[in-house]
Amino acid sequence: MPKVSVIIPNYNHARFLDERLSSVLGQTFQDFEVIILDDCSTDGSKDVIEKYRDNPKVSRIVYNEHNSGSSFKQWDKGIGLAEGELIWIAESDDSADAKLLETLVAEFERDPKCVLAFCSALLTDLDGKPIGIHPYHKALGGWKNGTGDCFIRKHLCWNNSVVNASGALFRKSAFANLPAFVNPAYKSFKGVGDWLFWIGIASQGDVAFLPDAMNRFRQHGSNTTSTLAKNGRGIVAAAGLFGILEREKYISSLQGLNIKASNTAILKYLRKDMDDATRAECLKAWGAGTPVVSLLAAIKRIIHRKYRG
Repeated sequence: MPKVSVIIPNYNHARFLDERLSSVLGQTFQDFEVIILDDCSTDGSKDVIEKYRDNPKVSRIVYNEHNSGSSFKQWDKGIGLAEGELIWIAESDDSADAKLLETLVAEFERDPKCVLAFCSALLTDLDGKPIGIHPYHKALGGWKNGTGDCFIRKHLCWNNSVVNASGALFRKSAFANLPAFVNPAYKSFKGVGDWLFWIGIASQGDVAFLPDAMNRFRQHGSNTTSTLAKNGRGIVAAAGLFGILEREKYISSLQGLNIKASNTAILKYLRKDMDDATRAECLKAWGAGTPVVSLLAAIKRIIHRKYRG
């Protein structure tokens, strides 16, 4: 049985697949299997994938007959097929340093309570040219390892600090025991489902962060995150996620009110790139119709203008 199951969910990333697979197969840690999932791609991905069918590390290749419409359904499918104790979801448009697995696996061997280990993400452009370390990872400061509950309250409550799956390793057993407030809800959240997923994983043990940028996170216009930021669905989903965090007592009612007012102020006064219908939908999700939220948002706008001069 392999120590790690590497799941590569792909949809129309034929251009990046050779780089992705090469960076997985070239890992210094070699006790792993590779599961390739294609979600009914139309760009010639199958031709690239088939080149790897006879590779001894590739245990399964699964082609969907119809597009699933959800990356999280693909995650579930891959994890269900996985035989490893640890799971690495290596997104098909990213790549990795050769020592990513070696370094992250060591954290689980060092700490039997570790359920999640992740490293810094080096953002790259479409062609793989470095842009810089993801700002969320710069903001993690001195965090190295500790309880998941502490990590959630200090970091994951406020940002998706894991950033993307390609830089993370987690225990399969933690997935099997995701809390009821996470599973199956995370699969219905467009744009922030992974954020809720990491909260569910982290809640079950210790979390380790390695500041070395061993994950190369490609940025391009067709990224799910980019698309959802433009059409507003990600903003609506984030409102739902914070509602869950407040209900589960990860954030207080006062903190929840402040978050609602801050997002309302941004949507009302700063976001100039939205059409009226999208803005109205987002404002409704963040409770802008509530008098106290509306008032606090207006106060935040006044303060913002004052300090900007």
